[in-house]
Amino acid sequence: MSEARVDRALERLSVPGAVLAADRGGAYAVFPGGDRRRRPSVRLPVETVDLLESDGAIARCAPDAFAITDAGRARVRRGAARSDEAFLAQHVEVVSRAVIDRDGDIQDVRGAEPNAVLRRLAALRGADGEAWLSAAELAAAGRLWTEWRRSEIGQVRGSDWTAPPLGTSARGAGNAQDIAMANRCDARRRVEAALGRLAPPLRRVVERICLHEEGLEALERAQGWPSRSGKLALKLGLAQLAAGF
Repeated sequence: MSEARVDRALERLSVPGAVLAADRGGAYAVFPGGDRRRRPSVRLPVETVDLLESDGAIARCAPDAFAITDAGRARVRRGAARSDEAFLAQHVEVVSRAVIDRDGDIQDVRGAEPNAVLRRLAALRGADGEAWLSAAELAAAGRLWTEWRRSEIGQVRGSDWTAPPLGTSARGAGNAQDIAMANRCDARRRVEAALGRLAPPLRRVVERICLHEEGLEALERAQGWPSRSGKLALKLGLAQLAAGF
């Protein structure tokens, strides 16, 4: 079985509603919208399906059917990305942005889409198809993410030999660095205060999902939780966060 065919099957399976279900001849096939009356798009042998399940790319959603997992979606994004962006792309969406460099010139750079986490949270749905998180819960997640990013901006591990020398005047470089550091410290305090009001298990969920961009299924496996319990814990955590943030 070629890797290209497997990747094509995962790409088709990443479309909402699609399932990988048992087909004629003992094989499996991707059915759009989960409708097995429709013509399947890609067929895979049982051995390949077993490998995908063991790798965590798919998970059983019915006795004879599978759905794609967060790990499977990450594999699809990795395969569609440029070679130098493959690792980053499996975690977040990579986009082009115009930024101003130190000389005041506009440069095009590639990097993570800042709102990728919020878009993923907003896409969560309940059993009735309605949005799983309320507007207030999403807004709280957005505020937390923004403050956390502010607290991380400009962080340097070790000595920063590229930084300008500290100045002694009110307009010197040192003054600007002090202001930036104070802003980072303020943002860090706000993040810690907001997270500190959460129960420890809910804090871990909010941190890992909203700040470190971990998938719900990966979180459930790491914590040994039942399937879909992570989504409930996330909602409880964000509801608490929205009440006091």
